Amino acid sequence: MQMRFDGLLGFPGGLVNPGEETLEAGLSRELWEEIGVALKVGPEDYCSSCLALSPPNLVTHFYTKKLSEEEVREIERAAVSSAADHGLEVMGMFRVPLYCLKRGGGFPSFLLHAFVGSARSQLISGLRALGLLSPAQLQAALAKAEELRQSSSH
Repeated sequence: MQMRFDGLLGFPGGLVNPGEETLEAGLSRELWEEIGVALKVGPEDYCSSCLALSPPNLVTHFYTKKLSEEEVREIERAAVSSAADHGLEVMGMFRVPLYCLKRGGGFPSFLLHAFVGSARSQLISGLRALGLLSPAQLQAALAKAEELRQSSSH
């Protein structure tokens, strides 16, 4: 994921003109601009779509892609050295902690951050689609995050 210019957490992305490029070509272009690597994204990587309920009523499309550890490292290096939007639209990339500590550290605490639009639900559906956490682990993390949120609001 990445920290955006407005302080919210989100995923790389941007606007696509369907008359000029496919969704996948537009996503590859946006990835090049925001992370400095043009990953090949295809229809097989599609995960979900969502209609934004507030103006400008955009439809957002979410794609997931499994990468090797070396590919992730390459992206992390490129994001700070060659991404055109680094320091402008994107303040930095980071890995989502996919572990849970007894008192809620790790993934449950991460879920308390401020996400842009549907990025939080996209993260959860992406983890589900890629099988990076079991359904039981995901449910336990979500329950712990809700418990932490409630205890911090008292």
